[in-house]
Amino acid sequence: MKHTRVFSGLCLTLIPFLVAQADDTELNPVTVTGTRAPTDLAQAPLIIDIIDRDDAVLATASRVEDVLSRQPGLHVAGQGRRNGQTLSMRGFGRAGVLVRLDGVRQDISTGHVGNFFLDPGLIQEVQIARGALSSLYGSNAMGGVVSFTSVDADDLLAPGEDSGARLSIGGATANDELRVSITAFGRRDTANGQVDGLFSIGRSESSDIRRAGGDKAEEDATLNSLLLKGGWEPSDEQRVFISWQHYDERATQPANPQQLSTTDALRDRDVESNNVQIGHRWQPSVATEVTSRLTFSQQDIDEPQASRSLDRVGVQSDGYHSMDHGWLSQTVVFGAELEQARQRPDGQANGFPRADIDTQAAYLDTTLTAGSYLAEGGAGQFDLGLGARYDRYDATGQDDADSVHDQVSPRFRLAWRPDDTLMLFSGYAEAFRAPSLSELYANERHFAGFCAGPFFCTPDNYWIPNPNLAPETSTTWESGVVWHQGDWQVRASYFDTRADDFIDTQVDIMAGTTQAVNVQRAQLWGYDARVTWQPSAFPLLTSFVGLSEVSGKDRDSGDPLGSQTPLEASLGSELALYNRAVRVGWQGRFAQSFDKQGDDERLPGYGLHDVHLAWRFTPSIDTSLRLANVGDKVWYRPDGSLGDGRSLFATLNWQW
Repeated sequence: MKHTRVFSGLCLTLIPFLVAQADDTELNPVTVTGTRAPTDLAQAPLIIDIIDRDDAVLATASRVEDVLSRQPGLHVAGQGRRNGQTLSMRGFGRAGVLVRLDGVRQDISTGHVGNFFLDPGLIQEVQIARGALSSLYGSNAMGGVVSFTSVDADDLLAPGEDSGARLSIGGATANDELRVSITAFGRRDTANGQVDGLFSIGRSESSDIRRAGGDKAEEDATLNSLLLKGGWEPSDEQRVFISWQHYDERATQPANPQQLSTTDALRDRDVESNNVQIGHRWQPSVATEVTSRLTFSQQDIDEPQASRSLDRVGVQSDGYHSMDHGWLSQTVVFGAELEQARQRPDGQANGFPRADIDTQAAYLDTTLTAGSYLAEGGAGQFDLGLGARYDRYDATGQDDADSVHDQVSPRFRLAWRPDDTLMLFSGYAEAFRAPSLSELYANERHFAGFCAGPFFCTPDNYWIPNPNLAPETSTTWESGVVWHQGDWQVRASYFDTRADDFIDTQVDIMAGTTQAVNVQRAQLWGYDARVTWQPSAFPLLTSFVGLSEVSGKDRDSGDPLGSQTPLEASLGSELALYNRAVRVGWQGRFAQSFDKQGDDERLPGYGLHDVHLAWRFTPSIDTSLRLANVGDKVWYRPDGSLGDGRSLFATLNWQW
């Protein structure tokens, strides 16, 4: 009730500002995941990394691991199989890091299967926003948000052209992959406004995946992907858009795709994902934008004698509005969401009960800016940020009690800029993670009993529903600095998170039961830092350093807890030559030795090296090459899984 009053008071406080006259001052066009508004990155009070299509990592990638595996403090679990990949960041595992694809959450939860059902060849940009962001995104955004944005016609059209086609051929040596895609795109002015569209189909075939040191992850996979997007702009202020993303991977692999190998027979698995949306964007000025969309997503996982399906239908509307009140300027972001998700198992599907969950949410966030720099006689420029989001979810399982909870996630932040080169910031945020339908309602057999000897046998083990499961919650304080001067840019922050009601799985072998319970109180702390250097005397050179470390413990017992990561450094440099037609670069990732999660085993540190080359032969033909893990270094992720081994990635594009 207290949080509800806080949220209501914030809304009432902001009503006078919402009706103020919009300021038409031009904003930086980068819409940042961590703010939901166009933001100058030099003034964004968070650690965010952006990977675009020109980056050799994304240009040559065929799976999420290829894109994210070199990000400091972020780890992709699994053994390279697409449907076994999950994230950990800021001490939180897959359930505490929100993944979004064109604004739609991707969070199917079943066994060891991941939640990345996308083809990187169709992605234009990836934004990795770190920190507690439930005040903007709701459930799961405890450690951060990873947002994928698909390519559209404007991203591919050459200057002065209204249509085109693009053929891409690529592959990777680590899994003998060969992939090909063809894309057609264009735009046209009509009497009723401009229309544009894009159609892309792709196919990839691959086999066993070579991991670090030469071990093989068994797999035989075929991926078919499709992207269909279109838009109509009846005026400069309006845009209607529609899109359909289709992903269909057929693979022969172990029952647990996160295992390196198995002694059991391999199984056939068909993973299909569809994301459809139709929406409208209204932008009367650069200071105001409202985007509304109706979305439908479906993930189907079919295996012999079992299948799982998650359907999600939702409607959401998000926007921002910037104003100038004279001595005070303000940016407001706001939105509302309604969504229904349904799980439907078939056959002998395990740990995936028939259940529904309805979610309603609304959020409001404002940033107030006032003051003048010290050189102008003021006390510095101040930003005050206030925001909150209200979420309510109503889950229903077959023959089990309903689970109804609501949650308010507030956020407060303060930034001070003595001049236009330095910003100090600090903030407080609350976040949460709603229990999954499987954690609430699973009631089938978990695994078969076994006999360890002639006189010692255990019974079959069954899931026990727990509809009274409370959501995980956390509070985070984060403080940092942003500095840019001449050739240098620095962004760094330190965070301290206290998490309660961690959802854990308790297995009682002798009783034959497995149940999700709230058991732990955790503390997670660490830091992130980024340094970029682009010398003005030699602007064709860019270098960077990234640092990260995450520690965690049980606040009651003091035992290690959470998805900890050792001290890691990511370094790189890129040089552009021949009027930027050729780009060559190197990237390294280094880590100290560390303790394996949930184990006393000490895993060695590592140093990895990648090199890349991008070459535009002509305006219509270009190639990207990347040699990852040049020394084929054996390295391990914090969960103990092997990292990726040496592999040559290559892509050749021909556009006409």
